[in-house]
Amino acid sequence: MSKETNLRYEQPHNPSKLYQEYTKNLQANDQLLINDIDQKVLDQRELHDKWFEKSNLKVKAKAYQLGKKQLEQEMKMVAKANLLVRQRALALRIEADQKMYEEELAQMGKTFHKQRV
Repeated sequence: MSKETNLRYEQPHNPSKLYQEYTKNLQANDQLLINDIDQKVLDQRELHDKWFEKSNLKVKAKAYQLGKKQLEQEMKMVAKANLLVRQRALALRIEADQKMYEEELAQMGKTFHKQRV
């Protein structure tokens, strides 16, 4: 048979309804799978973003606590330094008062008794 004869007697191929439904179902399933995968990616991204925000908050909280501890330690050091300065100033003032008292006694012709060691 010639090609023309074959084409004339062959009828156009129409797939069965069952096959058409099957392909539609496959396409729908493929689309559902794609949507499911996209949703999983979005969920993972959202979960990662939430984790990153929580991690960021924890880092900030630790930095705040560390800063607070450092500030407390600095305040203690400042208080100690202030105490030492005040003690030294008081000692210098006592020495100056003692010298002044000794000078006043010397002017009056008296001496201040110092015990020898």
